[in-house]
Amino acid sequence: MIRFPSDLELARMRTEFPRRFLKGLAVASAAALALGVSAAWAQTAGLPPLGAGGPPGGAPPGLGGGTVGTLPDLAPPLPPPSPAEQLAASLPAPQPGTMLADAPLPADSPMPSADPHDLRGAWHHNQKLVFRMQRDMYDNPVPFTMAGVKILARRVQSAAIGKPYLNASAICRPPGQTWQLDLNMPFLTLQTKDAVEFLFEHYHGRWQIALDPAKAPRLAQKAYMGSSAGHWIGDTLVVETRDFKQALWLDPDGTPLSANGKLIQRIRKVDNGDRAPFLEIITTIVDPANYTRPWSVVRTFSWQPSLAVLSEFNCEQSIGDPTTDSNAGLVPEPKE
Repeated sequence: MIRFPSDLELARMRTEFPRRFLKGLAVASAAALALGVSAAWAQTAGLPPLGAGGPPGGAPPGLGGGTVGTLPDLAPPLPPPSPAEQLAASLPAPQPGTMLADAPLPADSPMPSADPHDLRGAWHHNQKLVFRMQRDMYDNPVPFTMAGVKILARRVQSAAIGKPYLNASAICRPPGQTWQLDLNMPFLTLQTKDAVEFLFEHYHGRWQIALDPAKAPRLAQKAYMGSSAGHWIGDTLVVETRDFKQALWLDPDGTPLSANGKLIQRIRKVDNGDRAPFLEIITTIVDPANYTRPWSVVRTFSWQPSLAVLSEFNCEQSIGDPTTDSNAGLVPEPKE
């Protein structure tokens, strides 16, 4: 006859099983700890190490002389620089950037809207001007193609011998988003439900971003600043610009963007509650003609309501007196 356990016996089993399980677990843990201690003693006794490799000269200071074992380096080795990267690294260094530090905001200064989707206001680049983009936002070298780095090398070398090439800024044409944003001059952002517009003091440039492409005016021809459409992802305005009228210089030294290239800007307003709000703009360059992969740079722009009235800017005077030398010593760049 089959005998079933009583309620009392079942209760005792429920109590005893966890105790036995925990006791077994404790015994196993103690055994593993003892094995580790034995391995450590064996290492200090001069026996061969458990793992190959390790830092030269033994353990770092403060970690003791014995080494139980070394973890393998799981990171793959960095590939050697490509020929294009080697050529870029061999160019004369760019001149260092300068900037005027922003004054602290007065206690009664107006602040931007608390709405993260409202970008309106006056802003000023609060970092040093980068004359040549040599590395991306992750500190990797710019991934030039050989064709792209040869364009840059030609421009850098022409400036080094005192015969810099003409570019859009030198003939008072809109120089493109990255050049306009990087200069340490203020800009305004205006906004409606259908569009955002950047107005720059430098060149009095304009960057129009359609939030509703269906309502954007149709251009009769391609524009120097390209065609930009944006949409919100969370609190970030993502803007894609393409269809440029001509190739751009991304910076004063001539890092290239072809006319068929594309810029993707991710714009967000940051307010950490310290009365120092700013815009963060991450720019991704997509241009297979000049780069082996997309790459990105990041810039920040401080809130500066005192600069909301833009100063007059005379482009002709900035490049030389047009009655004597309208090109200020610049020479035409040869065609590809």
